[in-house]
Amino acid sequence: MIDPDRVRRGRTSRRRGNDFERSLAGGLGGRRIGHHGGPTDVLTPLFAIQAKVGGSFSERYWRWLTAIPRADGRMPVLIVGDAPGPGRRRRAVVVVDLEDWRDLHGELSG
Repeated sequence: MIDPDRVRRGRTSRRRGNDFERSLAGGLGGRRIGHHGGPTDVLTPLFAIQAKVGGSFSERYWRWLTAIPRADGRMPVLIVGDAPGPGRRRRAVVVVDLEDWRDLHGELSG
């Protein structure tokens, strides 16, 4: 038997994700590809974007990013890397507030 609450949660999550993708595409001047484009959700002239919204949001990263002081017009940027050990390549990701990133790149035409 299908659990109606589970169906509702799935529908709500899918709608939230679609809304987020549309918002990103509009705000960045890109084009929404959605689930038909594979792992890419939004395309702009410079970026192929995978969008995630919901429980995967890292409060730890957000806390670290917002703790960086804004001084002399500098934009806070968080870079998080791993410690892979000998013989392994280090991985790193850059975390920037979306509004700062959009200000840096402007609305992109696509």
